[in-house]
Amino acid sequence: MHKIALDTVKSLANYLTMKGIDRKLILSKINLTETQLNQSNQLINTTIYEDLYKIANDKLTIKNIGFEFGQLITPDRWSILGYIVYTSPTLKNALINQRKYQTLVGNLGTPLQEYQQDFVVLKWLPAYHCSMQTVEEIITGWAAMAQNLSNNYIYPYEVYFTHHCLTNIAQYERFFNCSVKFNHEFNGIKVKQSILTVPLNKYDPVMHDLCVAQADKVLNNLVSQLPIDIVSQFIQNQLPQGIPEIEYAAQALQMSVRTLQRKLNEHQLTFSGLVDSIRKDLAVSYLTQTNTKILYITQMLGFSEQSAFQRAFKRWTQQTPKQYRDSANTKLTN
Repeated sequence: MHKIALDTVKSLANYLTMKGIDRKLILSKINLTETQLNQSNQLINTTIYEDLYKIANDKLTIKNIGFEFGQLITPDRWSILGYIVYTSPTLKNALINQRKYQTLVGNLGTPLQEYQQDFVVLKWLPAYHCSMQTVEEIITGWAAMAQNLSNNYIYPYEVYFTHHCLTNIAQYERFFNCSVKFNHEFNGIKVKQSILTVPLNKYDPVMHDLCVAQADKVLNNLVSQLPIDIVSQFIQNQLPQGIPEIEYAAQALQMSVRTLQRKLNEHQLTFSGLVDSIRKDLAVSYLTQTNTKILYITQMLGFSEQSAFQRAFKRWTQQTPKQYRDSANTKLTN
């Protein structure tokens, strides 16, 4: 099940209220009370978030509401992770912390970093068939955050969306200040590598350390309550950079290797077995719930090359990834 931080849901609900949509209608459509919406450090099903965008599509004349909402990014939208990012010394540091604490804000999709000579492409690959509004909000939010934290010094080199342009492309190019390509093979932003080390203007070492300590505390509480879920989510977040060692996972989740092994043993699991199971489940999900290319799925699952993914997937299902996707699509059309 795909989850999103309740803080993010609240932020969008507040924005839609500001745009004139009746608050009672919003709450009734997403089946939440005001008290429930104001809870902190909670994760909720992504269908509720998508329902908010459906309300926006029905009630507003703005065709690209996700793009407009993304421009207004504030740290509270990403819960404690937002404050960690906003008080980071550089974007490089922010990206490292994003991978570590992504678990606290849900699993809408997987961020990937691909280095190309003097550039780095920051890709975002959805974990399910999310709306175009959600995609535009996330990509636009990345750019808006970088602009905000650098006094408008940091801009993308190019921006990419897999869907068609919802309005006038000039509107996007004015905001991003670069070429924007729609109907592309992935969603993401291309930036110069040099900007990753540009000092950010809201860097606050004291506040940053406090936020990291708070995130560690929240993460520890979640590990105590839902150890397998949190360990699994941590592994999923790390896979694009390669399979994490158990020592690294234990350190990041602030427990000893022995404690982690004990928690896994209580559920008749081993770390390597859990990694293999997660890779299989994610592969099936990406192949059946998204249009992501098999090459990118290979990267998201931490395989060094596509042939290795092909062999692993055939071991899991006795089919190649393409055969499995084609079979699933045939069942849907019948």
